[in-house]
Amino acid sequence: MTEHAESPRPGQAHMASHETEKTDGHGAGLAVTTAAFAFLLLRLFAVSGYDWHTAFAVLHTLDLDDTIGLVLGTVMADSFASVLFLTLLLPVAVLRLVMEARAMREARNRALAEGRPAERPDLAGAMLLLIAVVAVVAYVGTFHSWWVLLVMAAVGGLVLGIGYGVRAGGQLRRAAFWATRHLVALAGLAMLLGAATITTPWVPLERIEMRDGKDLRGYVMQAEPGFLKVLTEHGRHFHILTDQDVRSREELVGH
Repeated sequence: MTEHAESPRPGQAHMASHETEKTDGHGAGLAVTTAAFAFLLLRLFAVSGYDWHTAFAVLHTLDLDDTIGLVLGTVMADSFASVLFLTLLLPVAVLRLVMEARAMREARNRALAEGRPAERPDLAGAMLLLIAVVAVVAYVGTFHSWWVLLVMAAVGGLVLGIGYGVRAGGQLRRAAFWATRHLVALAGLAMLLGAATITTPWVPLERIEMRDGKDLRGYVMQAEPGFLKVLTEHGRHFHILTDQDVRSREELVGH
């Protein structure tokens, strides 16, 4: 007697697909959380000179709400991180806006063919491009680093080429998908590598004039009424100064 395997019912197939999506979502969320924790841990050790006690002291100057400020401060405080971030942000923002415009046009054509109203446009791509343009203009105008525009043009050509390859077919499509997967992995690795090697903290460098006549160059990691928590520029020593110890503070501008 030949036995036939019972085919899954539509409801069962839908439930299996739903469970797979939930598993994929949980896996992606865990990966993002792990990467964020690794980024924070590497930043703590990098700015502390990989000294356990100093990193522990710096940790207690942070709050959970400081995560965005820590990431943006890392990018803005170090010139290499700033250039790397901007050269990737602007081309990716342009590519996203182009892809959103194409998808919007296709959706509008389908809506007209089906006789239903078109969906409202998504302005996320336009807002991302606006932020990228403002950041690039501010950086180039401040530091007169016009060569950054040439690097952005080269990176933009690469990103747009990959975007075109994804829409094409054959060998170019497969090569584009391979490059895209590896670029995402390399971008994540570059972020963690930068977190581990960029020793500049996420706050400005200051010159602190002490009442005993000495000057202290360092980073004010926390300023509370009555005291300052300072990480020195050289040696990366952690000091707690009272208001009575400090005469004045001057921010040292420049990369």
